[in-house]
Formats: sequence, C-alpha cells, structure tokens
Amino acid sequence: MNSSLEDRTQVYRIPIRAQYAKRRKRPKNNNNFFKFVILLLIVGAMAYFFLNYLPAFNLDSSDDNKNRSQLDLSFNFSPRRQNILLMGVDVATNTKDPFKGNRTDTMLLISIAPYGKDVNVISIPRDSKVFIAGKSKADKINHAFAFGGARLAQRTVEETFGVKINNYLAISNEGVVKMIDALGGLPIYIEKNMKYDDYTAKLHINLKQGNQILSGKEVEGYLRFRHDSFGDIGRIKRQQWFFNALLARLKDPTVIVKLPELLKIMPQYIQTDMSAYELAKYAGIAKHVDTSTIQIATIPGTPSTRSVVSYWIIDPEKTQELIDNMVYRNKQDIELQDLSIGILYAESKEQQAQELQEKLELEGAQVTLKPTSGKKDYIAIHNLSITGETVNEIKKLIPEIKDKHTVYDPIGVNRAGKDLTVVIADL
Repeated sequence: MNSSLEDRTQVYRIPIRAQYAKRRKRPKNNNNFFKFVILLLIVGAMAYFFLNYLPAFNLDSSDDNKNRSQLDLSFNFSPRRQNILLMGVDVATNTKDPFKGNRTDTMLLISIAPYGKDVNVISIPRDSKVFIAGKSKADKINHAFAFGGARLAQRTVEETFGVKINNYLAISNEGVVKMIDALGGLPIYIEKNMKYDDYTAKLHINLKQGNQILSGKEVEGYLRFRHDSFGDIGRIKRQQWFFNALLARLKDPTVIVKLPELLKIMPQYIQTDMSAYELAKYAGIAKHVDTSTIQIATIPGTPSTRSVVSYWIIDPEKTQELIDNMVYRNKQDIELQDLSIGILYAESKEQQAQELQEKLELEGAQVTLKPTSGKKDYIAIHNLSITGETVNEIKKLIPEIKDKHTVYDPIGVNRAGKDLTVVIADL
C-alpha cells in the first residue's frame, strides 16, 4: 500500500511494507490455530484423534501434500513464524460447489509465533478496497475468492499487506451451520435484539437480547448481521464473541464424543492446503495456548461515504503499525506509568471498577472511570504500539483482569482511555 494517500476513496497499488522480504531468505518450509481460530482447533483435533478419517477432506493436491511423512507424535512446532489465512465462504452464487464462484464473508489472518509461543489474529473486513492480485481495477477483497478461489485470495492478502501466507483453510457458511448443530447448539449472550430479512439470500435473522442457545442457522444469522450503526465492524466484533463462546463449548468434555459425527459431515464443507500431518501439528500446540493471551485486531480504516458501493478504506499507516506489532512482533518498551487507561463498568460492578482503578494508579497509570451498558468483558487496546507482552504484564499485576479477552481497537468504538480500555460488564 502507498502511505501517501491524498483521497481516502482511492486504493493503493503498492502493498504494505513486506518486512519479511528484508530478512534472511528462508528455505522452503514443509512443517508448516481459530474458522475462524477455533475452527482450526476443531479441524486439528479431528486430525489428532481421527487421523485416518482425514483423507476425505478436500485437500489441495496441487501442493506437496501427496508425499507427507508419518504423523510425528512429538508435535514439535516450527521454529519459524507461521501465518494462516482462514476464510468463511458465503455460499450464495454456487450452491453445488461452495468453493467455486462464491465470495468470502470472513477473512482472518492467523499469525503464530515461532515454536507456537503465542497467537495473534487480524480480521480483514470483507469490504476492504484493494487491487485483486493480477487485476488492474480496485475491488472488494471478498471478491478475490469468487474470481480465483483460495489461491487468489491468498495472493491478494500477501500483495496487499506484505505478509507471507504459509497455509489457508476455508469453510462454507453451511459448514458452520452443520458444525454447531452437531455440537448441540452454542450458548452465547446476544447483546441486543437483531431482526433482518433478506428473501433473495434466504437469510432470516430474529434474535432476542439475552443468554441464548443458538442453533446452527441462528449462529449464521448472528455472525452475518450487520444492519446497525457499526455495520461490518460490529459484525467482526460479534465474530470475536462467537470464537469465545465456541471455545467454551469445546472445553465441555461431552463434545469429544461428538467428533466422529463432525468428521462425517464436515469434509464437504472444508477446503485446505494443509495435510493431516500439519493439522495434527496445530492440534499439538492448541492445548498449550492460553486463550486469554490471544490478541485480536481489525484492519484499521474508515467506511467509504463517496460511492454507492460500500467500501472499507484501509488506513495504510495504522495498518502497517498493526502488521509490525501483530505479525512481526516488534516490541517497544512501554511502562505502565506511561499509559492512559479507561475503565468502563456496569452499574453492578462499580465497586470492582474502583478497586481496579486504585491498583492501576498504585502502579503509576492514569485511570479514568466511566459507566457503560455493555454486557461483555474485554480489554481494548487503542494504542497500536502496545504489544501483547505489555498487556500480559498488566494482567500479571492485576489478577482480576487476567482472563479478560484482548482486542485491538484503534478506532475506539467504546473508548474510555487514550491507550487502553478495560470493560467490566455484567457478564
């Protein structure tokens, strides 16, 4: 991408600086987590427990997947960074083959540090205005899959953001429906009433606020709903809450017995260039990942207001900063006393918020308290220079926030502090 943007409705031909190209040239790596990060966990778990079922999966035979070595039960993860592109495919144009002519509804760049030390996740808005690889006309990034499948989507992400993608995994939205139904539904908190009907797309959403156990079709509606003031960005946040809820469901021991049923129904809904060996490698590290340390971010930008077509106009400078921090793990020494932290709290949690304020101020931070009607606990990072290591240090100092999920939110949809916001909600 080109950082000298004059008109924010334009799009850049030059990609985000590809830092990996500056470094030592890497040998080809054959040891190459979350449809999402958690989806990869599911697929990895399938490979781990039922390896001989996996040949039925739609593996890409064009790579060197044909001659893989036997499963290494030690699961030593790669000493090099691994980036995975996970895509949710909206089966609307071609219902017979979900992976031909259909657009992606979800794009996640999963970056796993060397030796599987930590996992960062970047959501790429489906309406991001980019140049599809090999094409001269600007378009939405979700069209890349429709034009040329997973390979073209992979190339487009690489050329736009300057990040090497090691592997991809795609799942159709129908696959998500089948998966949730096979798990017996998904318990999740719905933050507000959601009502929408699209008869052409056969999409009908009617969800009520509160704790619900959603069927597969209801989960699809929850994930695809974007008819409010936050649009696609609100939808991405709901996808992140979905990940949390799905992970909690997968921790239920009764889910293990449902894996054979998943194996029977899921192969036709999944496409990947990873072998069973590689999937099992990810399953090997998945159980060691502390999910509270997973950093999640959305590509920074603004919605386009100058066209009848809805676009997400990527901010090149903030995106470069995000890539540097979350993919390349650039570290900066930021002390707690240098941070401006906001605390958003539900009325019932005012005392807890005040106690947290006192602890943070004792460590030297500047703290602001504000009430909120929010229902989700999380930590939002607004200053992109703050690394995951800094947040984890804060969590060690303040045990009360240890298990709160972390998201990067440079836009500051719910912002109480300049650098960081801690949300203490009812749930």
